[in-house]
Amino acid sequence: MHRQHLWRGLPRLAAGATLLASASCAWAQDGVQIYGRGNVGLDRYDATGATAGPAIHRTRVYDAISRLGFRGTEDLGGGYKAVFQMEAGVNFDTGTDRAQDGTANTNVGAFLRDTFVGLDTPAGRFTAGRQSVYWQNGAIIPASNFYINADVPFFTGVSTGRLPLLISRVNNSLMYTTPTLGGANASLSVSPTTSPGPGFVDSETVAPGAAHDARLHGLTVRWQGAPYAAQLDVAHKRTSSDAVPGLRPSGTGLKVMAGWRYMPGAQISVIGVRVALKDLAVPMAGFAARGDDLSQWGWGFAWEHMITPKVQLLASAGVLRDAKGCTSVVAGAAGRGCKDTGATSYMVAARYLFSKRTAVYASLNQVKNRANGTLDYTGMALNAVPNLSPGADPRIIALGIIHNF
Repeated sequence: MHRQHLWRGLPRLAAGATLLASASCAWAQDGVQIYGRGNVGLDRYDATGATAGPAIHRTRVYDAISRLGFRGTEDLGGGYKAVFQMEAGVNFDTGTDRAQDGTANTNVGAFLRDTFVGLDTPAGRFTAGRQSVYWQNGAIIPASNFYINADVPFFTGVSTGRLPLLISRVNNSLMYTTPTLGGANASLSVSPTTSPGPGFVDSETVAPGAAHDARLHGLTVRWQGAPYAAQLDVAHKRTSSDAVPGLRPSGTGLKVMAGWRYMPGAQISVIGVRVALKDLAVPMAGFAARGDDLSQWGWGFAWEHMITPKVQLLASAGVLRDAKGCTSVVAGAAGRGCKDTGATSYMVAARYLFSKRTAVYASLNQVKNRANGTLDYTGMALNAVPNLSPGADPRIIALGIIHNF
C-alpha cells in the first residue's frame, strides 16, 4: 500500500524538482543576491560631567546597524540593465525596532534602508525610491559600523548635537549617477517632498489647500586616482512655504574629505564638515531663538592599518567648533547660547579578521563636550537617552563581532 502511494507520488516529486530547478536557474540568471550584515556586541556606555542632569551608566548588549537585503539586475541588452535593491534594518539584540535610547529606530524594519528600482544605461544610473543622500563617506572614512560599532559622531554631517541636519535616507527620492570618467563620477538627488509641518518632513502627505513646495537636493562628487581619493557632499533641504508662519526653515550640509592609501590595507584620511540651519522653526532652550540662522563646523582625521593579514588597527579624532548665530543668551550655564557648544571626539579600535567576512573587535569611543555641547552617538543609534544633557561626555567601550554575508 505504501509502495503504491510512493510510486504514484513520484511524478509529482519529479515535477516539483523540475519546478524548483527552473526557479533556481531563473534566480541565478536574474542576478538576485541575498546579502546582509550582523554586528552585535557587549558595551559599556557612560555619560558624566553634565552641566545639569544625572550621570548615565549602562551595560548593554547592542546591535550596530545590522541589515538584510536583496538586490539584483537583469540584462536588457544594448548596455541597459534593470536594477533593484530592497534592504531592511535588523536589530539582533531585541528583534524589535527600538534603539538603545528606547525610541523607534526609523531605519529598522521591512525595507526601511536603501530600497529602490532603476536602470543602468550608457549615460549613467537612474534610480527612484528611499535612498542615501549626502551622509555616506564611502571608503575614505569607512570605520563606523562597517568595521566596528561607532566613530566620531559628526563625521557623517547628519548632526553636530546642537544642529540636527538629519539628512540620511530620503523618501521619495530620484537619483542620477554619472558614468565614471577619469576616475570621477557624481550623484545628483532630488526629493519632491510635499508635507507641511514645523520642520522639513519628507512625506507624500499634504493637507488640502496647503503648499507642497518643500524640496531636498543633494550632490556627491567622487574621485579616485590611486593611491588618492576625494569626495565632496552637499545637501540642501527646505520646508513648504506655508509650514511655519513668517519663516522658511532650511538646512544645508557640506562635507569635504580626502584619503591617501599609502600601502595596501592602510589609509590616512582628513575631513571637514559644516552644518547650517536657517530660520530656526522652534527655539532651543539655553541655545537659540526662533528665527535664528545657525552654523557649526568641524574637522578631523581617520587612520586604518593592517599590521598583519589578520590584525587591523583603527583610529580617528575630530574637533567641533562652537556654533554661530545664536541670539538667545541669558545669564547662567543654561543660557550660554552658542558659547561652549563645541566638542572633541576620538576613537581607537583593533580588529581580528577570522576571514574576509567575519571579524571581532574591541573599541573605545569618547566625546568630550564643552559646557553647552550635546554631541552623542545618535547617528549610530547607540545613544542611551534621546536628548543628552549639555556638557555630558559620552563614552562607549565595546567588544563586538561582525559578520557579512
